[in-house]
Amino acid sequence: MARHLAAIHVLKHKLAMSDDDYRALLLHLTGYSSAKALSASEQARVRRHLQKLAEPAQATTPDRAVWDATPMERKVWALWKQLGRDGIIADTSAPALRAWIKRQNGMEDLRFCDWPQLSRLIEALKRWQQRGQEG
Repeated sequence: MARHLAAIHVLKHKLAMSDDDYRALLLHLTGYSSAKALSASEQARVRRHLQKLAEPAQATTPDRAVWDATPMERKVWALWKQLGRDGIIADTSAPALRAWIKRQNGMEDLRFCDWPQLSRLIEALKRWQQRGQEG
């Protein structure tokens, strides 16, 4: 069990996750905000998830989130790209999306957002698209 805790913290550091993002991820995956409160199987699950996030092939692909994302994350990406096609935003890159997400809800990356945050992001993008079409 201690091996999982140590590995989790090493992976957290490797991913450069803020403490808030880390705790939100734990809460999303397990319902707990502290790794110490997790059972051995929950720790193993968190460890596997963090290892998957830290894989080099994914980290070097700017649009990694599009291929390895939940349906709601893919919806955020689709709306973001559509804003670019509509000429509402100029930069539809992954860093630009991450910067917007950080301004909207304080999370470092789309993959760290929970369901309510993703829902708010989707609605904000829809409103942004509507304003762009009106004006």
